Amino acid sequence: MLVWSKVISVDEKSFVEERFLSMAQTNAVIKRLSGSQKLQVEVYLENEKEAQRLKKELGGKVNKLEYKNWAKINASSNRPLIKIRDKILITDNSDSKELKKIKIRYPKKIVISIPAALAFGTGDHATTSTCLRMLVDIAKDHQKKKKQWSLCDIGLGTGILPITASLMGAFKVEGFDFDPEAIVIAKRNMVINSIDGINIYEQDLFDWSPKKGKTWDVITANIFANVLNPNLKKIWSLVSQNGHLLLSGILKEHHDSILKNAKSNGLPIPELHCKGKWVSFKFNNC
Repeated sequence: MLVWSKVISVDEKSFVEERFLSMAQTNAVIKRLSGSQKLQVEVYLENEKEAQRLKKELGGKVNKLEYKNWAKINASSNRPLIKIRDKILITDNSDSKELKKIKIRYPKKIVISIPAALAFGTGDHATTSTCLRMLVDIAKDHQKKKKQWSLCDIGLGTGILPITASLMGAFKVEGFDFDPEAIVIAKRNMVINSIDGINIYEQDLFDWSPKKGKTWDVITANIFANVLNPNLKKIWSLVSQNGHLLLSGILKEHHDSILKNAKSNGLPIPELHCKGKWVSFKFNNC
């Protein structure tokens, strides 16, 4: 595996995120450098030609990364705690002693450990944090009504959404990703967070065909519009009555195409959440 890396300014962050949308497969991590206003972007790739193309176009450097060194490298991250509503705290610390200290310090919070990794979704990106807030609100409503609920996450990345759902009371949780490395990372994060009841598997959304009659109370899809649009009708058909579809990972310029597609397939008018250049949708099936 190869890693392309470059130190960038905060102002360049949006450009870097959008730049990666054009790549066939990108595993990007953006970290704030300790004691600095600078950020370091790292992109992990199997394809040397793609890595060298990034270096030629954007500068930076390319290094070879041994698989066995991931955890050690990512453990050096020093990201501040991320707060989601009044319920969730996300840390990138995976040390059991440090996690225990955080849980003691915040006894009323659900503490989730998601180390910076090769998969997308550590909680600090606008798309992930918005999806988490919507998910937490739904979970709290189910808890208040003492209702059981299920979740399927499409494009699970680090597994942060299924892990959050499980810790907030979902009785049946599953998620899939087309990237085998994301599966490895999500399963590792389940172990770190002492969770063993999530069904995680490798799957391409375009080939996904659940059993007839199977539905979920909540479906989350933090994926790009070019993948979402061709599959939206299928995804919506799998949302239970009175259930919810949460869509994120969508740039504002793709907002109209999603709404037009949703309307043509009979979806209701969604709740809209905007953050920076990103937009998220919540469709309620009621």
